[in-house]
Amino acid sequence: MEPLRIGILGAARIAASFVKGVAPSTEVSVRCVASRDPERGQAFAEAHGVPKAVDSYEELLASPRIDAVYIPLTNDQHLRWSLKALAAGKHVLCEKPLALRAKDVGELYAAARTHGRVLMEAFPYRFQPQTLDLLHRVRSGSLGALRHVSGEFGFPLSRPDDYRLDAGKGGGALWDVGVYPLSMIRALAGSLPEQVQALAHERGGVDHGLAATLRWANGMTATLACRFDCFGYRAIRILGERAALASGFHNHVDESQAWVEIHDQPGYASRREAVAPGNGFQLEAEAFAALARGEPAHPLWPSEAETRDTTRLVEALLRSVQEGRAVRP
Repeated sequence: MEPLRIGILGAARIAASFVKGVAPSTEVSVRCVASRDPERGQAFAEAHGVPKAVDSYEELLASPRIDAVYIPLTNDQHLRWSLKALAAGKHVLCEKPLALRAKDVGELYAAARTHGRVLMEAFPYRFQPQTLDLLHRVRSGSLGALRHVSGEFGFPLSRPDDYRLDAGKGGGALWDVGVYPLSMIRALAGSLPEQVQALAHERGGVDHGLAATLRWANGMTATLACRFDCFGYRAIRILGERAALASGFHNHVDESQAWVEIHDQPGYASRREAVAPGNGFQLEAEAFAALARGEPAHPLWPSEAETRDTTRLVEALLRSVQEGRAVRP
């Protein structure tokens, strides 16, 4: 089996981590990086063992020696270059968020179908055995009816020139880290809530911190919190009718994090069950390669509906902040 040949649009910091993460894989191979700064692109290629660097995104997309592209550009560029890549006949693995509007997510998936290519939003945590275990337990019914989910993700963002602080580039804590617990909440719930409400701490036109509540018609509730100015932390807690779960839902799970905490005994007793660790970049890239080979999607991988709904929820939460009231997604 030949590996899927991947080109990268942009020599971003996360692209370096992606290259390192997928390096051990026999299913994918990074063959080229495109940068509009030739010196930066060449330096990236030499530093990370990428065979070739080119000076334009268009040149990479035109190459017959590239099967797929990984897009780690700023959030506002995801739609444009994903559409161009699909039109050029490339499979697309695009960093989250796939787009900044739900209707644009629909346009992207329609383009993928038109061109017969695979489109995947890059959410490394979604391919971790830890995440798949949580989703399986909930969807199997072992917790009974789902009652509440809470998720948090925050870290200290110290670089004042970071694009994530630029509203024009799709910045803000919700778009950057809040989408992680939000996407997990949507995956667990299986549908959109009927009402959401959010409060935000804003600086420079973007949210540095946001907290939100969500409510479904069946009575299920959820909460999420995301911050750019706190100690690094991420966790998910799931409360069901008959049992509860807790875990870290990490992108890259090491041995110390490779567990799911289960509460299903009287007296609030809990136990931890081990899950496999893994590098999320490799796991998502290999899942992406499997789809490109025509293999059926794992039932617990992110669906088009989940991707679209998560974007729709972000839009609703930001609208709730602006209007100061609960809104319908």
